[in-house]
Amino acid sequence: DPGITSLYDFPTNDPTYTAIGGPRFGYRGDIRFLGKLGEGPLPLDRPHQWKVFGNYVFPFAINLGVGASFTSGKPLTSLAANPNPNYQGGGEIPEGPRGSGFQTVDGFRTRTPFLSDVNAHADWTIGAGSRRKLTLTADVFNLLNLQTVLDYDNFTETTFGSPNPNFGLPVSRVVGGPQYQSPLQVRLGVRYSY
Repeated sequence: DPGITSLYDFPTNDPTYTAIGGPRFGYRGDIRFLGKLGEGPLPLDRPHQWKVFGNYVFPFAINLGVGASFTSGKPLTSLAANPNPNYQGGGEIPEGPRGSGFQTVDGFRTRTPFLSDVNAHADWTIGAGSRRKLTLTADVFNLLNLQTVLDYDNFTETTFGSPNPNFGLPVSRVVGGPQYQSPLQVRLGVRYSY
């Protein structure tokens, strides 16, 4: 069931909403932040993105290239667990308007940090005959070795009534493991064409 949700059980325009949950009854979050009150940036909104790619082939068969991308962070919204006893999944009920932010280990943030990524490529082709060629290649990823946080755990509860000990840490429930930019990596290769 990809993309399954139980939020249809909480109609955002229902005036009796507080009778089925919400802050008035001690539940965390307010489903109405997804409806009329849900104005704000969407979860993957990245308003600024710049990408630059360049390549140059020298007369002596050396090819050098660089690629750089710069992207603003995505908005952060804390999410509580669903109070419905049939679901109790974490991360369904927003605790504030979209992009209102929350306290992370790096301080209060409304967006993840700005992401910069610079990669480089070099190859040298050696002619070994009329149609035979040997090419030595090198690629460097994350040339500046930046370790930017990519995401923070935004679930305030793992299940209804159970606080999430990882809330605000640079981890994710969607993609397992720490959420940091990959460190500097080098890839070397040899290609023979005939």
